[in-house]
Amino acid sequence: MVQLAEKSWPEAGKIFEENDVAILPVGSTEQHGPHNPLGTDHLIASRMSLEVGERTGVPVLPLIPVGVSVHHRQFPGSLWVPPAVFRDYIRAIALSVASHGIRKLLVINGHGGNTPSLMEVAGELRREHGVFAAVASAFPPMDGHAGEGETSANLYFHGHLVDMSKAVDTKQNEELGGLKVEGFNFIYPGRFAWDTPDLSPTGVIGNAGVTIRATTASEEKGREAMELHIDDLCALVEELKKAEIKGLLPKPHK
Repeated sequence: MVQLAEKSWPEAGKIFEENDVAILPVGSTEQHGPHNPLGTDHLIASRMSLEVGERTGVPVLPLIPVGVSVHHRQFPGSLWVPPAVFRDYIRAIALSVASHGIRKLLVINGHGGNTPSLMEVAGELRREHGVFAAVASAFPPMDGHAGEGETSANLYFHGHLVDMSKAVDTKQNEELGGLKVEGFNFIYPGRFAWDTPDLSPTGVIGNAGVTIRATTASEEKGREAMELHIDDLCALVEELKKAEIKGLLPKPHK
């Protein structure tokens, strides 16, 4: 396993000579219900990145553990940075590693709230700096936030951090100030910028009116889902290895 943080600078130089792809794990530190650790998103992003790095041989950059999570701020322990700060930080890391020859980056992201900022930076890197960044979720598609899927992943990777005696099934709120809420944040035909308590009192979040179940989580469900996703991420890394950077960058202006 090639963890950049564990290498000396001469060792890093050799790694960069042999690779033009690297993995950047990104997550958050925020509430994940009363039963999961605050670090769920970054712990999973880190573990998935290390598994993929081990199986593909590409270097794994140091983890970014705090992201765009202001919507969880009412829950103690949740941390966040403004989107602009997050974007600047991601951009700077990508450009610093690009200066060493890494021009293809796979960002393994554990927190959906980071995605808009990550995609904005990925576009800028591609257009203006000749760096191709692919953004992939650390999780396969799941039932919601802190529900069966995320809890099962935690049970598989670090079950000692999960207290299933505190797991709860939570029916999502269906109205906001008299407005009917549909889906995740729709007040049809509009949408609203939500905070977690708008949707759920427990921090277990999903679609309006639906009961999101954390109590049905299991280590085996986590193993099955996450191992399949690791395979998919490894396949993407292998494709990135083969891809010529010139073909990944924008076409010239006509």
